[in-house]
Amino acid sequence: MNKKILNSTFIILTALAISFAFPMYNNADDTQTIMINQPICLNYKSKQEIYDIRKSYVAKSIFADPNYEPSEEVFGGIEDNKPWISMNWCYTYNPNQPDNYVINTSGPSSHSRSLINPSLPALIEYPFGIPGLQEYLSFCSRISAAMVPLSATYSKSKKEVEITYRKLPNLGDDNSSYQITALNARDFGYNYIYIDKTRSTLKVQYLIADNASTGVKEITDFIHLGYSCRLKSGCNNWSRVREDLQFRITGSQLSSAMKQAGNKPAQENKPASTKVVHSVSLGNNKPTSSSQASAANSASNLPQLYIKLWKNKPSSPTAPADLNVKFVFKR
Repeated sequence: MNKKILNSTFIILTALAISFAFPMYNNADDTQTIMINQPICLNYKSKQEIYDIRKSYVAKSIFADPNYEPSEEVFGGIEDNKPWISMNWCYTYNPNQPDNYVINTSGPSSHSRSLINPSLPALIEYPFGIPGLQEYLSFCSRISAAMVPLSATYSKSKKEVEITYRKLPNLGDDNSSYQITALNARDFGYNYIYIDKTRSTLKVQYLIADNASTGVKEITDFIHLGYSCRLKSGCNNWSRVREDLQFRITGSQLSSAMKQAGNKPAQENKPASTKVVHSVSLGNNKPTSSSQASAANSASNLPQLYIKLWKNKPSSPTAPADLNVKFVFKR
């Protein structure tokens, strides 16, 4: 074969390899499509295996750094060969024994969403279990699916990550709430967070008066061995529950049966039994294409929460952020 043809073929193949390995920019508007990686099972892996997985995804992220090592403050509490809390939030529940429940650990792990999506500085978390009763299995599946973003983009010039979600299931004013978690932000040195109400259009009720929309808050998220799954040996899971980062979607209330069952906090509870109640299917595991991302993000009138992040504590919430995160919710 002609040497010139061989050289041309090599250049084309190299370019293709780079394009598949790294997210691509749209030079016209400086917007980069971020691939959403679907949750994976982390059960019984060693801490080193988890770190290796993390580093492989960071290498292809917007935070790529050849010297990157996972933060010990964030990931140092992971223990070898332990189960992880599942994407399925259903727990076994006996009305005659309210404390006898266990949160599922089978299938894709909830906190792999952050671990293998390092380009997403913050995510929406549902830090409660759902009663494993027949009438709530569908609700449990919808919560699990809703916690996985549909698409995301990054604008270098705006210093903004835009993350599009399905419409969040409405929890009303019950004792269960959604929470913003910023594991990835903290891992990459962003230590402070603020919800900018002037740019947020999602109608929410914050859990407490002194919340992240009234002042800048320190990010304290980490993963450790906890007992919220109520297995005797514990599970690797996210912590900690922060009421100042929790919110409820305003609207209809949960049914009286669910209120009676009572949602359990899924982060730090007591140990117990082991029955698996329900496994959920997260559907298509194929990566989100740039055309899908574009379509998902095209409607500027969708409800949104706007988050500001800083590495060092700002003098005021109005100070320019080091990084912005815009959560967009499809209707």
